[in-house]
Amino acid sequence: MINKENFFIQDIENLNKLEYRKRILNSHFFHSIEWMSLVNETLGVDYKIAILQENNETVASIPFAFYRNFIKGPCAIPLQFSGYYGSIVANSNLYKKKIMNHFFQYCERKKLYTQIPEINSIDGYKSHSGYSIYKIELKNNLPVKEQILSYASKRTRGYIKSAINSNLKSFVGGLELIDEFYFIYLQNMKELGTPPLPESYFKKIIEYLPKVSKVILVKDHKKVCSGMFIMQISEKELFTPIICTPRLYQTGQSSHLIYLKAAEEAQNFGCSIVNFGRSIDGGGPALFKKRYGLKASPLFIYSPNKKWKVTDPNNTNWRYAIEIWKRLPIFLTKLAGKILAKHVI
Repeated sequence: MINKENFFIQDIENLNKLEYRKRILNSHFFHSIEWMSLVNETLGVDYKIAILQENNETVASIPFAFYRNFIKGPCAIPLQFSGYYGSIVANSNLYKKKIMNHFFQYCERKKLYTQIPEINSIDGYKSHSGYSIYKIELKNNLPVKEQILSYASKRTRGYIKSAINSNLKSFVGGLELIDEFYFIYLQNMKELGTPPLPESYFKKIIEYLPKVSKVILVKDHKKVCSGMFIMQISEKELFTPIICTPRLYQTGQSSHLIYLKAAEEAQNFGCSIVNFGRSIDGGGPALFKKRYGLKASPLFIYSPNKKWKVTDPNNTNWRYAIEIWKRLPIFLTKLAGKILAKHVI
């Protein structure tokens, strides 16, 4: 029997949603229809799904954001706006390679910019490097503080203990903390020179996932020092897509305390893995995470664009624009972010 392959692009509106939900049941939240709807509602970006069928049975799929980007031009980017990886749901590694090949051919034919982030290498494809993902694994039968202190470097252990014994207080909640979180997030993005996502984006995530998405704040008396947005994206994994400790509001070891609180919340959710997101290799955030005891996994970026490189704000043609952005008042960065944030890759 000759296997008949069929690759095509499917709009969300025409998708067999019941069949799709069954296929992604064991995947992470960023493959879900709910995630794609959320991005469309808050950022005005459409999602499509690349589908590979064999003998009329779906064997692999890739959801991707489909829009015109100010910087890259027309784009087809899997997992855009999530900060996550694992772009492909496939029945086997063979189908994974096949759909990636079809998808790259589609992007080249349509002149679309794309990149696929993975933490597992794919044979036969050259990957680009520059980022790593930082995680920590927790044991459910041991106190989180005990585990964190055992993983951290000697100096960092001292900072964590100092934070625990300080006047800093942590708060965990949902929509009631969004305004305070967004306030510190805006300052953090201003200091980074990056357009902020709209507040509606974070609110929608909590509305879609009220039981498994939270905000963590660390305060010194009434002043917010650090903020973190957390999501349970699979049965075992808690993900922190946003971590904010802007220099303007940082107090003592607030960063050390908020990482600890995120790990404690992960255990409350029943998660054994805390994913603190990606960082540029060799950068300050990466060094902080390593000293905290987090394990680094290289992030492999696959792209037909041979000139692909890490978007490093300190080494880019946009560095002058970034410096100007850092000098803008918050109200302007907030306003402009509604237009520009979706164009940051």
